[in-house]
Amino acid sequence: MNSGKIFVISGPSGVGKGTIAAGLLKNPQLNFCWTKSYTTRPERASDKSENHYIFTSEKQFKKLEKTGEIIESNFYNDQWYGSSKSEIDQALVNGKNVLKEVEVNGGVAMKKIYPQVVLIFIKNDLETIKNRLIKRGQNTPTEIEERLKTAQKELEFEKFYDYSVTNPEGHPEKAIGKVEKIITK
Repeated sequence: MNSGKIFVISGPSGVGKGTIAAGLLKNPQLNFCWTKSYTTRPERASDKSENHYIFTSEKQFKKLEKTGEIIESNFYNDQWYGSSKSEIDQALVNGKNVLKEVEVNGGVAMKKIYPQVVLIFIKNDLETIKNRLIKRGQNTPTEIEERLKTAQKELEFEKFYDYSVTNPEGHPEKAIGKVEKIITK
């Protein structure tokens, strides 16, 4: 059976990573499998239908990190999130391609474990990112400023990625098309 490939999408908050990932997952020709991640956050009602997470305690999360089961992690909103090595390995053995949306440090960490991973950086200018965050209406002005400071630092990680794609305002299908071309070549 053919082994699948791993594709990682990263970039600052507000560049449209989730929209691009959702668009890619809709294309059956890409043979993608979305692998679950671990989290210490409480389970929500929507989690039962989405089924994206394996819920665990912080103590168990740290234990899984030490054993190498969690291959990259991020602390966000007072909770831990991390990618499951066994989920990724199982998908690859089954001949599926893996699509992961992780923060920029996570992408670099995954490349150390899986040198064949294809890292795709999604970007935009800070003004567009700011406007998208405001339009979302999910953050206070102070939180938006913090996210913009973080975005500025995250944009520096572009040089560590194999590819870079700008997600144009109002036309995510263009970015999805560019990423699909990267994946299929």
